[in-house]
Amino acid sequence: MMSDYKRLHPISAIVNFMKQVKEMIIPIIVLLFVNGSGNGTGFWRYMPVISMVTVLVLVLGAGIIKWMRFTYRLEDGELRIEYGLFVKKKRYIPYDRIQSLNFSEGILHRPFGLVKVKVETAGSSSNKKSEAELTAILKEEAVHIEKTIFKEKERLSESPEAVVEEKPVRQEEIFKMSGKDLLMLGLTSGGVGVILSGVGVFLSQFDDFIPFEEIYEGASGYIKGGVLIIGILAFVGLFIAWLLSLVWTFVVYGDFRIRLTDENIIINRGLLEKKQVTVPFKRVQGIRIIENPVRQLLGYCSVQIENAGGSALEKDSSSIKLFPIVRKREVENLIAEIFPDYSVETEFNRLPVRSIRKYMIRAAAVGIIPTVVLSIFLWPYGMWGLILVALLAFLGYRQHRSGGWKLNEGQLSMQYRTVSKSTVYLKKNRIQSLDRQETMFQTRMDLSTLRTTVKSGDAGFKSTLRDLEQKDMKQIEMWYSYEE
Repeated sequence: MMSDYKRLHPISAIVNFMKQVKEMIIPIIVLLFVNGSGNGTGFWRYMPVISMVTVLVLVLGAGIIKWMRFTYRLEDGELRIEYGLFVKKKRYIPYDRIQSLNFSEGILHRPFGLVKVKVETAGSSSNKKSEAELTAILKEEAVHIEKTIFKEKERLSESPEAVVEEKPVRQEEIFKMSGKDLLMLGLTSGGVGVILSGVGVFLSQFDDFIPFEEIYEGASGYIKGGVLIIGILAFVGLFIAWLLSLVWTFVVYGDFRIRLTDENIIINRGLLEKKQVTVPFKRVQGIRIIENPVRQLLGYCSVQIENAGGSALEKDSSSIKLFPIVRKREVENLIAEIFPDYSVETEFNRLPVRSIRKYMIRAAAVGIIPTVVLSIFLWPYGMWGLILVALLAFLGYRQHRSGGWKLNEGQLSMQYRTVSKSTVYLKKNRIQSLDRQETMFQTRMDLSTLRTTVKSGDAGFKSTLRDLEQKDMKQIEMWYSYEE
């Protein structure tokens, strides 16, 4: 199968120009600063501006030449790309290596009905970037390329004698985020914690911690008023930042929906920049349910899938948010619909009671040293650090209570907590390594640490569960080692 060589849309020259300008922003600022200093006379006074304009013209010219020399076509079971500013380069990507085509529509794309296409292959993660990128092509052309590639892959996977019949492609929308979901996502994100902590700081009584009268004797009243004004302004600034982060949540995750085909999960999201991420089912290495304390209290959670591949330089390409936020009670049915071979466990084998002390001491130790230092230099105010130690010890207690594991035929389920609670579901044939670790103190208490790794991005995704019973650890090792 052959097609004529095609070029990207001319807007790609502008996109590349803006990308280069973004990377050159610091030199441009330096040139403007030099020009603004007023050095030199006559022609030399304007030399920085002339230099900057010259550089921008050269960058724009290079972008136009790159656009003219970039061509692509589908031929002989390959996506063939030719490009290069001075040296002509060729890249041939066989269809069978292409795992997914991810689409995105930026502000410059949408008025012209264009999309950016990123070609992901099995080796994308090791290359730390997408295998190829078509900066700007018509959306219809992108859909045509996607259908052509995956239809040809399906044909090649059939036996030569088989008759390939045209059959309708499954396109089933199973999830769409409502406005209420988006609002809850914004309200329960990390920005809320920043705002609450800011409120606590700026509504506290400054006099209790700063002796204004002793430091600024005659001007104490004026300084107090100044501190109050600064506190109010800081609070207003934090509140505005929080509102902006809430708006940004709607911009990034607006129109979020999930569709299923026979082989892929297709995730669409975004209001200003529309993105479409395609994840083949066979690349999913594990499922993770995450509950931060606020969402857990309200009965919400988020669900991520670990993707084999993805670029280390591409945001959200390895750990992909399948459900940015969803009610916890709905998770079991949703996962069963998308991944019927996974079992969503609710009952876990819990950690031994005797390991509670280890969890609490391990967590509290983080705050002990700062508290001791502050108590020495800021006596007696440094003793307030004991509250932090107590809170950390309680966090350790919660970590122990959350820890658990479960074996279910070919699946290992783990539950653990840092601050947020994580529940991980891993298939045995997806686990790259399962490690057992023991410290001297754990050995004396017949405890072990379990660490698993699945392929996800460059380094892989690791899950750690501390202080299991040694006999439980041996059972998990036997399960993993046994060849079914």
